[in-house]
This record gives sequence, structure tokens and C-alpha cells, in this order.
Amino acid sequence: MQSSDPALITRPTRRLTDKGAATRERILAATVDRIVESGFAAMTIESVMARAGLSRGSVLHQFPTRLDLAIATAERTMRAVMDAARTRAHAVDDPFERLAGYADIVWDTHSTPEGLALTDILHAARWDGELLAAIQPVAAQVEAEIAGELRLLAAAGGLVEPEAMVARGWLLVASARGLIIEHRLGSNRHVVNAAIEEMKLSHRRYCETHVRE
Repeated sequence: MQSSDPALITRPTRRLTDKGAATRERILAATVDRIVESGFAAMTIESVMARAGLSRGSVLHQFPTRLDLAIATAERTMRAVMDAARTRAHAVDDPFERLAGYADIVWDTHSTPEGLALTDILHAARWDGELLAAIQPVAAQVEAEIAGELRLLAAAGGLVEPEAMVARGWLLVASARGLIIEHRLGSNRHVVNAAIEEMKLSHRRYCETHVRE
């Protein structure tokens, strides 16, 4: 999804036909798959072509460079994780349970292919200044949207200081991303699984302690 704010657009855009939009989505889905399978460093135009079953020309028509593809994939995965979290939260009727269970939502949505790919891209951006500069505008926009939703989530759930949920929400996201890296080294590691459960339980305890009487 491309931002409508000119200040947040990182690359020129053009109107796509239905066929072009379908091809673009196919390429981005293949890119996510390749990153999850082999890591961002191993993601190349050629590997995406093979995964998507498309010609080099078809891929380069949509994304002239690997950087263009990486930027679009970063935005797609950010939006996908955010939308999935919103959908999961809205499916919980009880406002307090929606708030107290938010750690579970964060973990589950960041454990999807899109979440795994996003974590890998963000890690790579630490060492790739061009990639970092390109994804920062959309990341800032997404973070602002999430902050607004966290405030509403906290207020509806009865948290005494709804603003505190913004920082706590990002603490949960950062914790989930770090634990995902550990978890992918071996899903049967008891200490990591225990840490995941503690993240979820500690958030619930926080909510129970700080909710209005």
C-alpha cells in the first residue's frame, strides 16, 4: 500500500493494471518466501524470479533494482503485520481481554511469514544505510498509526494511563522480534519457549495491575 502523503513516498509510483497489480503481488509474495527460506542477504532478483515463476523482464519491470524490491517488500510486510494484528484484536469482544492478550497477538502476527521477513529486513537495514533511509518514512507512518491504535486499545481496556501502552506495545514488538530470532535457532529450546510465555504472562499481569477499578 503506497502512502498518499508525498513526503512519505520513497519511490515514484505508476498506476497498475489489474494484471500488473497481480504480477506485483506475486513477486512480493515470492520475495517474502525467499527471505523466510534463506534470509534477506540471500534474496536476489534471480531467486525471486525462480520462486515466482516469472521472467527477469517481468520482475525488473515492476522492480528495477534489488533495493526497489526490498523497499516494497518492507512496506508490504509492515502493513501485513499491522493489519493482521488489527484483525486479531477486533475479533476479541471483551475490551480488557483484547488488551491483556495483546502480547499473544504480537507474537502470533510477527511469527507469520510476513512478520519473519520483516524482522530479517529490519535487521539487514542496520548495516545497509540506503535501505534504512528508504524504509524509514513508511516505518514512521506505520508506527504513528500503531501508536494511535494502542492508545485506543488501552483506553477501551481500562488502563489507567493509556499513553503508557504505546511504549509497552513497542516493548512487546521488540521482545517478540528478538525471541523470534532465538526461536528460529531451535523451536524445542525450553528457555526460549519459557521466555515467550513469560512475555505474554507479564503483559497480562501488567494490565491486571494497572487497569482502573
